[in-house]
Amino acid sequence: MKKIVVALITFLIIILGILFFPRSVEQGIVTSHNGDSITMLVNGKVKVYKTSENFPKLTVVDFKYNLLKAFNFKVITPITDRVMVKNTGNYDLESLGTTNLSSKTYYYIVDKDNNIKPSESKSLIIGKNNLKSFKTKNGELKTFFIYPIDYSNMRVGISTTGFSSVYHNKVQIKTLEPSKLYSVRESLNVDLPKDSVILLEKDGSNIKLTVNNKTTVYKNRLYIKGNSIDIQSIKRGSGSSTFSPSYSGVLEFSTFDNGIYVVNDVNLEDYLKKVVPSEMPLSGGVEALKCQAVAARTYAISDMINNRYASLGFYVDDSTRSQVYNNIPMQPLATEAVDATKGIIMTYEGTPIDAKYYSTSAGTGVNYSDVWFNADGTSDNRPYIANNNYLIPKIELPKNEESWLNFYKNTSIKAIDSDYPYFRWKVEYSTAGLTTALNKTLKSLYSGETSKKYLTIYQNSKQTNTLPELKELQDIKVVKRGENGIAIEISFIFSNATVNVKGDSYIRSSIKCSQEYTNEATKLTRFKGDPLTNVGSLPSSFFSCEKKDGKFTLYGGGFGHGAGMSQYGAIELSKKGIKYADILNLFYKDVKIEKVIKD
Repeated sequence: MKKIVVALITFLIIILGILFFPRSVEQGIVTSHNGDSITMLVNGKVKVYKTSENFPKLTVVDFKYNLLKAFNFKVITPITDRVMVKNTGNYDLESLGTTNLSSKTYYYIVDKDNNIKPSESKSLIIGKNNLKSFKTKNGELKTFFIYPIDYSNMRVGISTTGFSSVYHNKVQIKTLEPSKLYSVRESLNVDLPKDSVILLEKDGSNIKLTVNNKTTVYKNRLYIKGNSIDIQSIKRGSGSSTFSPSYSGVLEFSTFDNGIYVVNDVNLEDYLKKVVPSEMPLSGGVEALKCQAVAARTYAISDMINNRYASLGFYVDDSTRSQVYNNIPMQPLATEAVDATKGIIMTYEGTPIDAKYYSTSAGTGVNYSDVWFNADGTSDNRPYIANNNYLIPKIELPKNEESWLNFYKNTSIKAIDSDYPYFRWKVEYSTAGLTTALNKTLKSLYSGETSKKYLTIYQNSKQTNTLPELKELQDIKVVKRGENGIAIEISFIFSNATVNVKGDSYIRSSIKCSQEYTNEATKLTRFKGDPLTNVGSLPSSFFSCEKKDGKFTLYGGGFGHGAGMSQYGAIELSKKGIKYADILNLFYKDVKIEKVIKD
């Protein structure tokens, strides 16, 4: 009997504990209230608690609860600071600085009607004012509300002279109009008159700032805001046309291990007015430039959304790694094209497309997955960048390697951009010269953490992880070719090893057209124009190889990756009176051309 009583008492204690013992909830999100209950999102899941308390929708609260009710509510005040840099484990907030993330973080999209749904960290775009974040008691960031995004501003990483790096040892500025120099975290707010000269230098993890011969060291990000800010420590253009680029908007300066980062926070349309003339010749007229403006605007917004450079604090850089920006002064016709297409982009199923473009085709366009794929062969889905035939007339494409060789040898074939010098080209190598070059390039590729995955080495018919000193080159074969002619994987067959290389950028990087690599005079012969020396990488991966009389000759066509819009193709179509929307619909399949940024 005594044992039964003890068991009953124990059971009662357990029941009472379940009923009344309080549990804690951190950062519940109120979604609705109904009389004596409240509905919340807790760690991404919908929960209902009994309480008479009432809070506005989307209030974030800490509280306790048991089976009877919820109580001890504490409202969490949101932080509206911009996230400037996203790192693993922490974010750099504009005002508060580096702040750790909670071990579990939760991201939510809030639409214009205040409806909320769970999302992911990739939805948080750096540098935007569309964010509310919430800290835990330990000061860690746990919950994020992401509101509708404003696409109207870009963040551009500014490179050094020659686009060689985004790390600057020092930056010299001249203000061509009155500007403002300030810091968000430190005491600095100075009006700069016209023709002020400012020098910023890396000083350990700090920035040494010199203004009017007065030097001060700052620990945090510095800003210069103005309409015409000249960076005199950078040169753009080439030859006798070099100039110091001028920027509008805000220039931000912050230090990383390797130097000072310069970010231009600039209106999207102003950004495009310095991209379009840098990316496309004016010779095609305004319709071609409209194509470039829409493609460049779409590309910029797509990169913004994809957070490609979120760990560096910008959306795009100013080189060919993204889009060339401010390498040529603004041009009236390009500005007209940008203004005429203001806010217009291409979308596919409601999302801005990845608007790839390139210089010149070889007569065809190819699938996105033929150019960009992972080492295991998988690729992102970009159905709007698909195989295309630009030949005039549209003849059937080759089906075997011999036919592809003849196709690339044929300089009389016609296509929409066949009047341009790179439409057909060839490079001739001696066996010794190409062997020498490949020893250098393949060694470099195999030493790269990512590029190494796109190389496969065989010795004695067995795969190996060691790249030997490569002896005489015996043959080059295309192992895999896309339906529309791009080499996807090639095989370099040496007397002592075979090296397979796959992927457009790695194939082109493996074959250099320069004496620096071949140790002999090497020229790229285009079917129009003078031969070129010291070109660097192959113009494209649209080529075939002919071995004859101890020499290797690569016959190819096009300049660039061949996916998306041919810029010279757009120029020629524009000259024929075709409107920009029709030109874009030729190069990008099933896209919608729409205005996403309202005036």
